[in-house]
Amino acid sequence: MTHIRTARADDLEALQAIEARGFATDRLSRRSFAKAIIADHHILLVAADEADRAVGYALIHLRRAGGRLRLYSIAVDPAHRGSGIGRDLLAACEAEAARRGLECIRLEVRRDEPRLQAFYQRQGYAARKVLAGYYEDGGSAVQMEKVLPAAADAASLGRRPSSFVIVVGRSQDRKPLEEAARALNVGVISAADYLARPDIAAKARQVINLCPVEDYLSQGYYVSLLAEARAQRAIPNIDTVSELAWKKLYKNYLGELTALVNGRVPPEVDASPDGKFAFEVYFGQAGPEWVRRMAARAYRLFPAPILEVMMSRHRTGWQVDYIWPLSIVTVSAADLPRFLAALGDYCHNRRNPALRRRRASFDLAILVNPKEAFPPSTETAIRNFVRAADRQHIQAEVIGPKDIDRLSSFDALFIRETTNIDNHTYTFARMAEAGGMPVIDDPMSILRCSNKVYLREAMARARIATPKTVMVTKARLREVADTLAYPTVLKIPDGSFSRGVVKVSDAAEFRQRAAEMLEDSFIILAQEYLPTAFDWRIGVLDGRPLFACKYMMARGHWQIYHHTKKGKTEAGGFETLLIEDVPPAIVKTAVRASLQMGRGLYGVDLKEIDATPVVIEVNDNPNIDAGIEDKRAGEALYDAVISLFRERILVTKGLAPRPAAPA
Repeated sequence: MTHIRTARADDLEALQAIEARGFATDRLSRRSFAKAIIADHHILLVAADEADRAVGYALIHLRRAGGRLRLYSIAVDPAHRGSGIGRDLLAACEAEAARRGLECIRLEVRRDEPRLQAFYQRQGYAARKVLAGYYEDGGSAVQMEKVLPAAADAASLGRRPSSFVIVVGRSQDRKPLEEAARALNVGVISAADYLARPDIAAKARQVINLCPVEDYLSQGYYVSLLAEARAQRAIPNIDTVSELAWKKLYKNYLGELTALVNGRVPPEVDASPDGKFAFEVYFGQAGPEWVRRMAARAYRLFPAPILEVMMSRHRTGWQVDYIWPLSIVTVSAADLPRFLAALGDYCHNRRNPALRRRRASFDLAILVNPKEAFPPSTETAIRNFVRAADRQHIQAEVIGPKDIDRLSSFDALFIRETTNIDNHTYTFARMAEAGGMPVIDDPMSILRCSNKVYLREAMARARIATPKTVMVTKARLREVADTLAYPTVLKIPDGSFSRGVVKVSDAAEFRQRAAEMLEDSFIILAQEYLPTAFDWRIGVLDGRPLFACKYMMARGHWQIYHHTKKGKTEAGGFETLLIEDVPPAIVKTAVRASLQMGRGLYGVDLKEIDATPVVIEVNDNPNIDAGIEDKRAGEALYDAVISLFRERILVTKGLAPRPAAPA
């Protein structure tokens, strides 16, 4: 059991040992540690074990004039990693900043350490900018920042605040959980409060979503989605929710699960009259001994608090038919003690499993769909990608939607058809990632970019300007209608190519159109109308600007694409520019916005309002068409994309270290 305290002179030897084992370069010296212990503008905290020996540390630089704290360095002895010490130290630093009335905390993390960046994102930190050549070895850094809530009640130094919050569908669903939640020091709130009031659960790092998640765009779907946007770890996460909502995304694993129960079904189950058997898995735990291996595997594949597994008897034996996430209301009174025990185990162990497999080969698959009406790349552009791959000694092959069984024969996947989580593109991305191969677009980018609710939350957390936006539900429809300025724009969260977007001129039209759209989505967005002659589109690849275009509005219309009543689609003109000819603020904002989504390929749409960049959307799978986006960069654009694939292929094969990404 560790505790957090301030460092002492007798910690110096242990601190040097931690530094030597934790860092290859940029090491702090004994003198630097000694100075930090006594300096007024430094705070050196250590995590000490039961023998009071330092096993981790955090070094803080105070910057009172700027109203912020800088986390200069944090490290945990390798022998003690994985036990939450890093989170404890980080929480102690934030508590120290809050106690001193500081507004935010900043830190730097290596650009070539995406897992470490993801860790800080889960703790609420947002990327600000890339610092080129920041480290001694020439590596770049990503500067990250967390804006701290008012913290008069900040946790005291060394004491870990509760990191969990349970979200239920209705206020009355809290009752069976209240006693156990008090014992676990875990808050329980309704989905309505969580969605509408992010401040209520701002301090939580993990969200246990016990809402119904049976449908795409349901209430429970949005709880997991916004948890992701707010840098909180959710169970089930949005990835799991999406896979389970669409059976075709998980059916490939049913055979694997079936194999774990074949020959283990007891006779009394085999004699059941209807030939079916269902059981519930609570945080990976199941009642009958013979299903426990399969239950544990199902939970590793699809981490969710409550899973129902349905089996049926066939001539060849028992097989798993489906897996389904359930909510707290489905737990019977007789089964409630088992659920609460599993909940307690989960909160104490903080284990949220994930499936990761790795493999290696040397071919690039480019997924296209010849039948797609508006593909993100023309045939000429696809040929240009193939030629670029050939120049870099990579064999690129165009594959189609029916080639999923061949995916494992490639070493990377480049998706060049419009992505959506309810079609095969997401299945391809998930299978590629599960196989350990580099993929663009990766599943998380598809999930994040496909929903404008996530975009709103992510940009707000990073303090990036967006149009004024209000989330609308059926319960708030009339209330919101009376508070908006008109005209205003209504958006379905997962619309694309200007579809699912309408402009309304007054409150009456708002109520009519919003009610229609709310039949298809639990939440829609009402967004400030910002008329401009064009939108900026900045292509960003792995945090670096790739191309720049101005997309003009369609003639006589307020959008880039005009979908007419006759079924035709009209588009405005374009102008392609060199990156250096674009206002620097536009490029900088686009890169920052893309970093909130990940490290893939993005098209960031912005408007320039009174010389201020305003982010409209961040799109995965952006258009790269011959003669448009490549008009200025030419072959260099295609080479840049393929170069990134090559870097990542070599890293996954263990043939190269993770490269330091340029600014």
